[in-house]
Amino acid sequence: MRRLLSFTFISLFLFLAGISYAEIVDRIIAIVNDDIITLKDLEKYIKIEKHGRYVSINEYYRNIQLKEKIDHFIDDLLIRQQAKKFKIEVTDKDVDLIIENIKKQHLITDQELREQLKKENIDYKDFYNGLRINQLRNRVLSRAIAADILVTEDNLRDYYNKHLDEFREDEYKLQQIFISNKKKDANKVALMAYSLLQEGKAFEDVAREFSDDPTASLGGDLGYVKKDDLIPELKEALSVIIPGTYTHVIRTPYGFHILKLLHEKKGDLIPYEQVKARIHERIVQIESEKRYKEFIEKLRKSSYIEVKI
Repeated sequence: MRRLLSFTFISLFLFLAGISYAEIVDRIIAIVNDDIITLKDLEKYIKIEKHGRYVSINEYYRNIQLKEKIDHFIDDLLIRQQAKKFKIEVTDKDVDLIIENIKKQHLITDQELREQLKKENIDYKDFYNGLRINQLRNRVLSRAIAADILVTEDNLRDYYNKHLDEFREDEYKLQQIFISNKKKDANKVALMAYSLLQEGKAFEDVAREFSDDPTASLGGDLGYVKKDDLIPELKEALSVIIPGTYTHVIRTPYGFHILKLLHEKKGDLIPYEQVKARIHERIVQIESEKRYKEFIEKLRKSSYIEVKI
């Protein structure tokens, strides 16, 4: 199986993903220096994945999460204002290169990318604009907070010794039912298989009847699989079940999966030298997050911000 990240990551790029809801009456809800934020602006910003769909601002009103999202939107706007101040730009050529890298990384064509975006209810122009804003943001933050983070050998070894459990190769003993997305009505077939499991039919029998995986004749037995070898969608689904139970239907770029967790075991400790680079990245990330918070706080203190809700 080719290793491929989930397309759910795409939503992270969509700082200004757009949807229109006629029932929303537009009005100014915040002023940030020389810019205003309208209710429509925030509605576009609040496009998130929830159970495979995207919800509108109305649901956030009901869940009382609007204030938090306004704060995130303001932080993003402050960074874009800094980009103008620093004269940092992201050209169409820059965005096109990012998209080409995404297609190469995920082994997909331009048409497949556009089709996947359509399935996720994401407009291509919004996706394109989101990539531009995300790259703009990265360049501002790189210039402002991450240029001179120093990590010593002592820092690396100290982190390793204090977080040993992070460096064990956990393994899962698994069974799988896999329905290829090349099969006609693959989603319906996967749901039918899942329904039979819920009715009490043995996992092995359902795998033999429905699975397109080469292990189908073995009842879907995958043996032990290293946690880090799993693609993110499968790893996430397994993290919320216990041995002896199976997952819901998991959609990936390959098709539809149902996994049964038979056993979980802690692997051997990975030697320090093999994870040294990973630890370095982690420490830089932690320090960058700290500096980011300090940077945003400084921007907020030096800016005029008025929230009108």
